[in-house]
Amino acid sequence: MKNTHRSVVTGARRKRVNKMLIRTMIVSVPVAAVAAAVALGTPAQAGLRPASAHATHRAARVTTIKVSTHNSRYVLSAKTAPRGIVIFKVTNPASQPHDFSIKGRTTRLLTTGQSATLRVAFLRKGRYPYKDTFDHHAQFGCRGGFTIK
Repeated sequence: MKNTHRSVVTGARRKRVNKMLIRTMIVSVPVAAVAAAVALGTPAQAGLRPASAHATHRAARVTTIKVSTHNSRYVLSAKTAPRGIVIFKVTNPASQPHDFSIKGRTTRLLTTGQSATLRVAFLRKGRYPYKDTFDHHAQFGCRGGFTIK
């Protein structure tokens, strides 16, 4: 009879242990999920995390400036832009050929009605001169300054 009593006690004890294990599992699984969400960030918070230095550097701001050449001057859609990539869309409605040069980059020579695109990276604030390098046009006024803020 002692053996049966022990088996009954052991069975009752096993049920209590199983219940405790189940309670522990019920509590520990959500706690682990919350801990993982805090450590990794939830999808809603993923956009709020700061980007790495490399990702921030690569995601430069892009600004487009329209440039129109005239016989003795340039007309720009804006004379300033923030730091980053500036795309100059140059058109030549003038009767004379022109080009556009800024920060060591120059478009091809544009005849009447032609256009070209020039993509320039500006990493520092400052004033950058631009000019027409064709046939002394800069001396006649085809020049100016572009400001990066």
